[in-house]
Amino acid sequence: MRQGKATSMSNGSPGNGERLLLQIGAVAAVLGTIFQVAAGTSQSAQLGAGADVALASLAGLADWVWPVTYFGFIFGALLWVGALVALASTLTAGAAWAPGRLAVAAAIVGATLHAIDGSLNAGVLAGLARAWEAAPEGERAALAQNGDLLLRILDGTWAGVITLFHGAPFVLVGLAVALSRLYPAWLGWIGFIGGAGSLVVGIVMFLGLAPAGLAVPFAVVLSLFMVVLGWLMWNQARVVTQGSGPMEHAA
Repeated sequence: MRQGKATSMSNGSPGNGERLLLQIGAVAAVLGTIFQVAAGTSQSAQLGAGADVALASLAGLADWVWPVTYFGFIFGALLWVGALVALASTLTAGAAWAPGRLAVAAAIVGATLHAIDGSLNAGVLAGLARAWEAAPEGERAALAQNGDLLLRILDGTWAGVITLFHGAPFVLVGLAVALSRLYPAWLGWIGFIGGAGSLVVGIVMFLGLAPAGLAVPFAVVLSLFMVVLGWLMWNQARVVTQGSGPMEHAA
């Protein structure tokens, strides 16, 4: 009797752990999308019209607005990484295994760059705008020069975010989902398209040949991909709970 009980517990624990990870990943996918979309749609400062205009625009905002906006980007990115970790845990067989895990590694790199970009925006740029607003007219030119340098740095970090967070990881995760029988192939190709488009735009941004706004349509595609993926992961968790094994989709 004791041996049977121990066997039952050992067989049940992995299923419980897998179910919980899928549920956390599903919630993280949707919440991360909400954070990302809210942050992206709340940007009202004019950063592309020169340092003077950018600093004046930021100075006109409440002190909390810009930091909260970029903390939203950071938290959303971290939640998406968590969702991809949960997704990769289900991609244990076939050709989907390798790209699923490479996607997690790439997303961690991209999220780190997202955190650097967000911290520079929330802390340094917002603080510089407050200093510019409080400074006498004669000192504003020097602060504007500092602002111009910082904006150039942020152009580079944001291009890195587009390339290494919205781009490369979703090319890999889209391919992994398309190759897996646990999720519909069409969803994987949607994620692949969103990631590939972001990757191309990010590289072109590095070359100074494209504005950041060109990445927005692909960000919308990725947001839809993550919401649908979250819903499907939640359904997979329900299947695990019922003990009937993972639900497969036709290729």
